[in-house]
Amino acid sequence: MRIPVGELSKAGDRVKGTTVAELGNRNRPLDMVAYSKGNADFLLLSNSARGVMKITAAGLKSAKALTEPVGGGGTAGQQFETVESMKGVVQLDKLNANSALLLVQNEAGRQDLKTVALP
Repeated sequence: MRIPVGELSKAGDRVKGTTVAELGNRNRPLDMVAYSKGNADFLLLSNSARGVMKITAAGLKSAKALTEPVGGGGTAGQQFETVESMKGVVQLDKLNANSALLLVQNEAGRQDLKTVALP
């Protein structure tokens, strides 16, 4: 979603967001951090069903709205890649300009706190 935050001026204001990415059905976002690497800006998104996604921020402001359903559990819109090395992430935060802090849960339910380089 692209939400015009600049149009929010007081509690209760209503704005209309624009869907610019479909990242797959049966999925809900958990955490998102924004960061820069090299000369590019990215979003790192953890979610409930499809692993951690690295989403390019390039073109978000001008991306066309998705107005039709995406069938078959597919994806559409803003480009992203799944970060295969980040499995089982249940909590995500930016530690500093180069690192993220992850709470990772394995299949047995054990949780570990990890520091990793931002991809």
